[in-house]
Amino acid sequence: MSRARVAVAVLVPLLLIGGSASAKKPKPSATPVVGWHRDAGWTADCWYPPDFSKMPEGDKRVAWQQTRDAIVGQWRGERNDGISLSGNHVDNLETDLLAKADRIEVVAKDNLEQCKLAVAPGGSTSAWDSWIVSESGKLTEGECPYPPLDYTAFNYLSINNEWQNALPVCKNDHIVVHGTDADYYQIEPGGPYINVAGDPNSKLTSGLPCNTEGCVKGELLLRFRGDDGGTQIVPIGLAAEFMVPNHGHIDVMINDDNLADNKYKVEKGMEHHTGIEVKPVGAK
Repeated sequence: MSRARVAVAVLVPLLLIGGSASAKKPKPSATPVVGWHRDAGWTADCWYPPDFSKMPEGDKRVAWQQTRDAIVGQWRGERNDGISLSGNHVDNLETDLLAKADRIEVVAKDNLEQCKLAVAPGGSTSAWDSWIVSESGKLTEGECPYPPLDYTAFNYLSINNEWQNALPVCKNDHIVVHGTDADYYQIEPGGPYINVAGDPNSKLTSGLPCNTEGCVKGELLLRFRGDDGGTQIVPIGLAAEFMVPNHGHIDVMINDDNLADNKYKVEKGMEHHTGIEVKPVGAK
């Protein structure tokens, strides 16, 4: 074989190898869309959130705020692009987002899909409006709608009124309720002066708010009313702990069926007034 033929024979495989390597070389990936973007045929822009998972903590918090401001502004019609969703529902969802900043990560992703459907040819914002309502409910599902009882609440007890001094509470709040022991009152004319521990010598009657075993007439009671409709009455006396079973409210009164004739003791011209303290267990 001549040298020319050998050279050609060697060159052809090299060209094939080179071509094969070139064909397998990966193409550079497209830069992901971030921020406002409008596809062909859309009637308005949609906000594309960044990949929050790849951001350092400081940048992520800034991006949360930028994303929240962008999409909430569009919901309110501030972009003048024909998008304007129900004001009250937008207010509710914005409040939920402000309560926990990281919620925007999930909301922004779902919002993008709602926006795409609304601005595509033939689309409308009706489904987007409905989503705003349901999204708010999903974000707060199971959460307590009230501020945590992480402080000491103090008030005076009226011995002439029924349930009073209402406080909102959250499920699993562990609280202690305490009444001052140096303040005395009568629950019937000529009767003994007692404090919130009650009168252990009096008889329970059917008309009392708490007339079962463990209750004492004249003592301090706590009532829990759950947001689910449940009600529970608990004898407190001088002090007792209570584990809140559900989100709801608590209030107090004395265990008496005739409040009109009750009166506080007066000593040296000063009338007693029982103080009621409610605080988390362990708080000083």
